[in-house]
Amino acid sequence: MKAVRIHGARDLRTDQIAQPVPGAGEVLIRVRATGICGTDVEIHDGTMAYFTRGMASYPITPGHEWVGDVVSLGQGVSGFDAGDRVVGECSVGCMSCEICKSGAYHRCPDRTETGILNRDGGFAEYLVFPALFLHKLSPEVDVRAAALVEPTAVALNGVMTAKVTPTDFLAIHGDGPIGLLILMVARVYGAAKIAVVGATPDRLALARELGADAVIDANREDVAARLTEEGPPDVSIEATGIPQAAAAAMQSTRPGGRVVLLGLFAGRLLNGFDLDQIVISDLTVRGAVGSPNIWPDTIRLIESGQVDPLKIVTHSVPLDAFREGLELVTTRAGIKVVVEQANR
Repeated sequence: MKAVRIHGARDLRTDQIAQPVPGAGEVLIRVRATGICGTDVEIHDGTMAYFTRGMASYPITPGHEWVGDVVSLGQGVSGFDAGDRVVGECSVGCMSCEICKSGAYHRCPDRTETGILNRDGGFAEYLVFPALFLHKLSPEVDVRAAALVEPTAVALNGVMTAKVTPTDFLAIHGDGPIGLLILMVARVYGAAKIAVVGATPDRLALARELGADAVIDANREDVAARLTEEGPPDVSIEATGIPQAAAAAMQSTRPGGRVVLLGLFAGRLLNGFDLDQIVISDLTVRGAVGSPNIWPDTIRLIESGQVDPLKIVTHSVPLDAFREGLELVTTRAGIKVVVEQANR
């Protein structure tokens, strides 16, 4: 079968490899569509933290935002049939350690992460996946939207970790796919007011169309001053991976407010930040990683039409054009780029 393989930093190839065979507890899936994420760019560039810290190794087939159809079942698998439309979680825990048993399988020390940490992902014609981490969804959902269940789940995790309520003014730092999905999810959860901070005019325009009450161009305005003027925010969610955005989030959130960091900073440090700001303002600052235990809720949001990830998809390319799709993401020429494979 054909698969995109990253053999090292900036060493991207499209290889012919053996089609995988499902083992016990696994399912063979024909991939229909896979979203290109900023994490895929970092893996390609060699800056992703798991690789720089020696936790993960090359070569790897990237792609953690995928949807496909069940082809066959490994021994002991039940609850799925050939032809079922499925998506798979990013974090796959061992499910036998105490951490997994507590429900925090995304923090399992022996976990794999699809297309990232020692598990091949969805930029291939087929993949095998553990049935325990698969979820069905309606084939009526456009495959490009279905491929974005994973980032929508990350957005939902951010909103839930931030405990957004209908009385909150929420500031979203980031006008990329995750930031825009947070906006859509927070609208469902009923935030009283939402501001989106970004640096790309067309993305900020889309944020306004998707329901943002205010948009702030970080290249043209003093972000912390503008947010303080608008609110200040009760809750801020950082979704850029830019240290200065994290600083602005903490500087502008009201005393006693909540800040959630979703972005991965690729080793970039926040130098010169006044930590007294956190103490004096009595802020709660939390990190949120992955999307544990919320995939069924995420799928319901998408199947019901309450959240439509298709609204952020700007480009669709075939598997052979993965390199071009990666370039669209790297240059920010596209908002969300999806690799779509024909129904074979």
